[in-house]
Amino acid sequence: MIEPARDAAAARAFAELATHDVAWTAPGGDEAGSMPIGNGTFGANVWFDAKGDLLVLLSHTDAFSEIERLLKLGRVRVSCDPPLSVAPFAQRMRFADGMIEVDAGAGDDRATVRVWIDSASEVLHATVESARPRTVTATLENWRDAARTLEGGERNSSWVMRDAPASIALTESADIVVPAEDSLGESPDAVAWYHRNESSIVAFTLEHQGLLAFETAFPDPLILRTFGGRIDGEGFARTDANTMRSTAPNTSHALRVTVACSQADDLASWQRRLASVAANAADHAASRARTAAWWSARFATSWVFVDMPEAERGALALSQAYAAQRAAALAATGGVFPVKFNGSIFTVAPRFVNGEPYNDDFRRWGGDYWWQNTRLPYHGMLARGDGDRLRSLVDFYFRALRGCAVRAKEYYGADGAYFPETMTTFATYSNGDYGWNREGVEKSVVQCPWWQWEWNQGFELVALLLDHWDHTGDERMLEERTVPMAREVLRYFDTRFARDERGVLVISPTQALETYWTGVVNDLPSVAGLREITARLLALPSGFGGPDDRALWERMRASCPPLPLTPDGTRLAPAEKFDPVRSNCENPELYAVWPFWLQSDMLEIGRASFASRIEKMTQGWTQDGMQAARLGLVDEAAANVRAKLENTHKNFRYPTFWGPNFDWVPDQCHGSNLLTTVQEMLLQSRPDGTIHLLAAWPKSWDARFRLYGAAGTRITAEVREGALVSLEVDPPAHRARVRVAEGWVAP
Repeated sequence: MIEPARDAAAARAFAELATHDVAWTAPGGDEAGSMPIGNGTFGANVWFDAKGDLLVLLSHTDAFSEIERLLKLGRVRVSCDPPLSVAPFAQRMRFADGMIEVDAGAGDDRATVRVWIDSASEVLHATVESARPRTVTATLENWRDAARTLEGGERNSSWVMRDAPASIALTESADIVVPAEDSLGESPDAVAWYHRNESSIVAFTLEHQGLLAFETAFPDPLILRTFGGRIDGEGFARTDANTMRSTAPNTSHALRVTVACSQADDLASWQRRLASVAANAADHAASRARTAAWWSARFATSWVFVDMPEAERGALALSQAYAAQRAAALAATGGVFPVKFNGSIFTVAPRFVNGEPYNDDFRRWGGDYWWQNTRLPYHGMLARGDGDRLRSLVDFYFRALRGCAVRAKEYYGADGAYFPETMTTFATYSNGDYGWNREGVEKSVVQCPWWQWEWNQGFELVALLLDHWDHTGDERMLEERTVPMAREVLRYFDTRFARDERGVLVISPTQALETYWTGVVNDLPSVAGLREITARLLALPSGFGGPDDRALWERMRASCPPLPLTPDGTRLAPAEKFDPVRSNCENPELYAVWPFWLQSDMLEIGRASFASRIEKMTQGWTQDGMQAARLGLVDEAAANVRAKLENTHKNFRYPTFWGPNFDWVPDQCHGSNLLTTVQEMLLQSRPDGTIHLLAAWPKSWDARFRLYGAAGTRITAEVREGALVSLEVDPPAHRARVRVAEGWVAP
């Protein structure tokens, strides 16, 4: 354990974190008993089976196949001879070290196994320290040993090609295990393998959607994407195509699995990249030290620990769930692509979820990105000091801007850009959503009614970018990402929709999320988003945004429709006009509360709207918890959190394998909303720069927390026995920003 320099509160939090490590006294047995680790891009599910073998299921945030499925890299089995004992057995996920540690056996048979992924390099380390000499064998287990064509329900795990006619084959190529005589330019004492996409469904998709003439606006992220790795270790030799074995029994062994994932013009360039990562990897001791330092620093930066009364506690403690979910987010949000809401990189074979017979590469909803889901892991990052991880989301949508602008012009004759609710890695609709039968259908018609006319995505992304500005004051991000993104999003609405005789936008055709499809005018999510971002953009310092931008902001602000209300004016409405037939389980009217901000003078309208909402849910992507917190509804927010803690899948052992709910296991929407709800209950950083504490915190819950608000303000506080017993604001000059909720007294 590495302890970086820190203040007294952080030192106490660091010690408390160790009490919430996930600890087991028996092997996990199979994939459902795995622990997840990762460094932001490279991850693994780690478990021990009943024989004492260590198994590592390898994954990468960017390992997309020819048909846009996020594939595993493979599986490695590490066996000892004599085998590791599983009695006694102690396995611990050490959050502050970013490491899994196992003590197996006793006396002369005892051994300690440690597994971690280097925080600064795509290298997994596994060490075995044994009281008696053992031989160690590492075997690559790869199920993609031949080209394979998906059949039946498995075809829909390529969402971009879901419901494709049977005449269209969905085929993924075989992985290649490199022969010893062609060992990727390195020592032959390594097992190396790779998967390479020599084909791609991108050009086919562009042609199907009438966009092939604009191919350069939709760069293909799949073609020539190559991913794989190598297994090696000092004192190990390759004994067959897939196996490394220690050359002699020893009491100390150290293995490495080095991986690489990139688009490479030729295989040789990818081979050089993999070789470079391996050659420049830190040794085991240095890697372990720097990885522990990275994770320790993260957990010393921010924390939330909560003690509930015994009568309110469930099987899973909130403090452990919070730490484990934050660690899982940090482990998988540093890639080229955003984290996958439907399992992140820690999915396992579906037989453990719902009994389906497919392999570890399967996930429900496939490789595409639903904005409704994808945004959720990113919303709470700024408050917990992890705002640097917003990059994978922001850059993904920024890369899509050019193609989305081309489509807006080609389909609707509009300037600017909009993002499909469900978007491929290359900025198109999925083909099944777009519709397979195009005979007699205009190319602008998207046939999936759940998101045919859903436009609100860009507003929320701009609001999140403005949150980043409020928290960090990062001028470069504001100039290079926020202002250009806002420009394109607003230009689309400016040129796509008409204005009435008063000059007010009439947003139609549109829909209110996936719930209200027909007869919709001025859906609340779009109206609330438009109103919020135009106000916030106009509040930026005068040096940001040129004259044309500011004229656009002013014009769009003047064109904003009023927030839709019910006829009696007492509640928010899903839209100004809409057919009340419902097709999903969202409450669109509450988007004015979260993710957007409701004016303070509308608090009672917001509360009445929440109380009368049609759908009352706690799981998956539903937003009730954050909305209750924003409205200061203490009991409702607390009940939502307690219910969320009960949502772990019964077949899985690790506490944050939520779901599947609407998505898959582990459900990142659910876990992320748990974090964000708790944070909103404790701290709300509002667009006006004020920071509101304990707006929805139960008096019966003790808490110790460090979170962040506007202008980089760090709040460190403790709640005990219904009182706010300590409050530190850094820098102290920002104390004037802080508002403590009614009923609480600041110390």
